[in-house]
Amino acid sequence: QASLLKNDETKALAPVSLQKELNNLLKFNPDFAEAHYLSYLNSLRVQDVFSSTHSLLHYFDRLILTGAESKSNGDEGYGRSLRYAALNLAALHCRFGHYQQAELALQEAIRIAQESNDHVCLQHCLSWLHISEQKIFDSCVLLEHSVNKSLHFGLP
Repeated sequence: QASLLKNDETKALAPVSLQKELNNLLKFNPDFAEAHYLSYLNSLRVQDVFSSTHSLLHYFDRLILTGAESKSNGDEGYGRSLRYAALNLAALHCRFGHYQQAELALQEAIRIAQESNDHVCLQHCLSWLHISEQKIFDSCVLLEHSVNKSLHFGLP
């Protein structure tokens, strides 16, 4: 279902049906991180800001608590989850037009990414910063810098 929501939403279950199935799954296993992520994607497609934020935060909480992605500590473990959680929260706020909240989440993601020397995360942050600031004023310089850095790191 996650793949369908990302690639061809028309083939996925209807939002209400999918959420009902997810709620049943989460009733029996509330720590199932992937179900929270799918609930996040499902809430995004119906433009439900509260449910999508709730599901996104639960996804990263469960990911960190279960240790699902942390074979090591720091850079590839909890720190990685935390910086990408902040980055995804910023992207979520941008999608819903909450640019002030997006910038606060981006500041946190940037701080954590700088501490970890994660240039890819920093580049994604720069892209979202451009999107959020573009709504406030035209920032051609920021865009040029973003494109140059993206080329340097081989990002699209």
